[in-house]
Amino acid sequence: MQEILKNIPFFAELGDDDLQAIISKIQMEYFAADHVIFEEGDTGDKMYIIKRGQVQVLRDNTIVAVLSDNQFFGEMALVSDEPRNATLKTVTDVEVLTLDKEDFRRLLETNASIASIVSYEVVKRANANS
Repeated sequence: MQEILKNIPFFAELGDDDLQAIISKIQMEYFAADHVIFEEGDTGDKMYIIKRGQVQVLRDNTIVAVLSDNQFFGEMALVSDEPRNATLKTVTDVEVLTLDKEDFRRLLETNASIASIVSYEVVKRANANS
């Protein structure tokens, strides 16, 4: 699971101990095919990492991407109170790893190295998107 997390920009620079702290908070969820995981405009409460399956990313009911194994979505929900900017719908049965926003925020409060690296990544992403 550490290798999967290292592919996520927020976590790429974290050491093994920090990654283990995050892994301890990860939950597993399952969704059947043709299930809406969340809709554009919803409040974000967790991020998702696809362990198995395919998910469509839709904006204004148009498919803009299809995500599959080891890809992730919803990560900005961990650090922002902005609403979801797309609808995510399963194409196949999907198994995902999830990280809850509140669990993640508690990790940031108790772990300075995670907080520092994640803050840097958030600023970097915000600058890239502006």
